[in-house]
Amino acid sequence: MAQGNRNGKPARALSARGANWPYGPSDELTRDDLARELIGVCMQALKTYGLDDRRLARLAAAVAKERLPGVSRSALLLSDIERLSKTINKWGEDPHYLDATGRPGVLPIAGEKHCFAELARAFFPKRNCLDVVTLGCNTHVMERVGLKKVAMINNAVLFPGNHSLTLAHTVRTVRRFLGTAHYNRHVSADAVFGLPDRAADVDISAQDFVEFVSMIRPQISGLVEMTDRWLIQRSRLRRNRLKRKRLAGIQVFVFRE
Repeated sequence: MAQGNRNGKPARALSARGANWPYGPSDELTRDDLARELIGVCMQALKTYGLDDRRLARLAAAVAKERLPGVSRSALLLSDIERLSKTINKWGEDPHYLDATGRPGVLPIAGEKHCFAELARAFFPKRNCLDVVTLGCNTHVMERVGLKKVAMINNAVLFPGNHSLTLAHTVRTVRRFLGTAHYNRHVSADAVFGLPDRAADVDISAQDFVEFVSMIRPQISGLVEMTDRWLIQRSRLRRNRLKRKRLAGIQVFVFRE
């Protein structure tokens, strides 16, 4: 949905200089130009991860030849991260893994009851315990204590600062956004009730952006938590248990171009 600027200033418009005007939203040339722009945006973003033009061209050619979608590397990686987060949660909540002060205890990796291997098996039944330890250390949620023990140093798996996790999260976000766009393509304007999907954006300074992030993130967290509770409750209804289901939800993020 597009709307006027609420501050009274004229909305920013893209220059048509150099474009093959006039052509409209249904024109094939428009579609080609927008597709080229989307590909360009993705290519520029991937270059920031150390992929050069030649490597990107080779990967794009390989993808174009694939008849069936390959194994989703992002889904596999993010699935491991979700399992790791559940492992950390149990470590911090189960009395068997807490110390005398009620904090997550330093655990032996293996060989004893209530060791980390026992904890990891609950969520990584097909993985080697040492691989899980390596994953935890690489994502800065735990650290080794000597050769035979581990300690929790963070109660959340953080994506910022980790290129692979950030890129995997980006792939998932783009896939979800494109799925939303596909849905919106087939919804008529008459069927939209309430306010449709919308965005808010204004030019602000770098300092204002930092303050905006601090102000809006608690609101976003509250909205996501409320949404999560509604979706889980609806999914558990008896009448919905045998119905075909697909993953759905809400994902919100703060951006700055």
